[in-house]
Amino acid sequence: MKMFNEDSPLYLQLRKHIEELILSGVLCDNDAMPSLRNMAKDYSLNPITVSNAIGALVDEAILYKKRGVGIYVSPGARKLIISTRSKDFITETLQPTILMAKQLDLPKQQITTIIDTIYGGKDE
Repeated sequence: MKMFNEDSPLYLQLRKHIEELILSGVLCDNDAMPSLRNMAKDYSLNPITVSNAIGALVDEAILYKKRGVGIYVSPGARKLIISTRSKDFITETLQPTILMAKQLDLPKQQITTIIDTIYGGKDE
C-alpha cells in the first residue's frame, strides 16, 4: 500500500493521516498512540520524521504526552480538527467554488438542490 507521495513533506502527510484516523473514529479520545519506533517501522519512515509529525500534533493539542507512559489522543481532538479544517475548507475551497458557479451563471436554486441532495435535505 502506497500511502505517501512526493507532493508534500512526509511528516505533514503522516500528520494528516493521523488526523484522518481520528476523524474516521479509528482513533478516539484518550487512545494510546503506537510508540515512535513502531510507527517508524510500520510506515517505513525515519523516526525523526515520525517525531516531527507527532510533535506538530502535540503542539496543536490534538495529541498529548504522558511523561514516561506514551502519547495519547487528546479529548476533543476530533472537534478541534473539524473546526480547523472547516475554516480552511470554507476559505480555500467553498468560497472560490461558489464564486466560480456565480461567474458561470449557475442558478442559485441549482446549487441549493445539489446541497440538499448531498445533505439529504437536512439543515444540520
